[in-house]
Amino acid sequence: MFRYAADRPYVFAFIVLFLLDLTAYLTLDHPLILFLVFLVGIFPKAAVCAFNHHHQHVTTFTWEPLNRLLELMYVLQTGVSSHAWVLHHSVGHHMNYLDQQKDESRWRRDDGSLMSEFEYAFKTTLTAYPRAWVVGAKHPKLRFTFLWMGLLSLALIGALVAYRPIPGLIIFVLGPAFSLFGTAWATYAHHAGRSTDSHAVASNNMIQPFYNWLTGNLGYHTAHHTRPGVHWSELPKLHDELKANIPQDAYVKPGWPWRWFGKAQTF
Repeated sequence: MFRYAADRPYVFAFIVLFLLDLTAYLTLDHPLILFLVFLVGIFPKAAVCAFNHHHQHVTTFTWEPLNRLLELMYVLQTGVSSHAWVLHHSVGHHMNYLDQQKDESRWRRDDGSLMSEFEYAFKTTLTAYPRAWVVGAKHPKLRFTFLWMGLLSLALIGALVAYRPIPGLIIFVLGPAFSLFGTAWATYAHHAGRSTDSHAVASNNMIQPFYNWLTGNLGYHTAHHTRPGVHWSELPKLHDELKANIPQDAYVKPGWPWRWFGKAQTF
């Protein structure tokens, strides 16, 4: 049922991580301990955020009901519901990122100046769902799935909070909200300050083994934007085909704390 075997170990690991969250939700009551669980989960959930992104480019399963079920798990980990990234990112940002007046993840202010990292992350987090909805006007079938899955996700979160309010708020509201903010924060480094003249120059690339193992090759970002329908496992090969046209200043270190886990290559 997996489209690509490379997804299997990651999905199984994310299911285990979700079951640990569910166990904490059902068995822990002290707010401080629950908050520590939230803090410990921040870094592994960075990987879940990355693979939720990949899933909404190339779905994980060949059977659609399994994809919807996976998306319900992902929204409880990442704060990004089914088809939110399809609209905001895949048919929004990817179509418009070379135009900072239209880009759904724009990093320039209206006056053309560069946003700070925090400003970008804050604005992108607040506008993610409204912008996804606006993009959906051109894609009504995608927006319909986004709508009903979003309502189902809200009902599920509401039921979890109603059943155990403090664990529900910390594990399934605060955790996903922070993951969404962290996702926005991480994407700043992919494009901010780059020229928007072409795919070859508009992205930063982070060629560091640990970072790309954790994120499913998100560091090969020029390749990802050149052919966004390519599965994440095939991005290094595509990067090799494109790297002659990628300028040296488009290779950077990954952000904190990933840069501690090995040296990034430059060319």
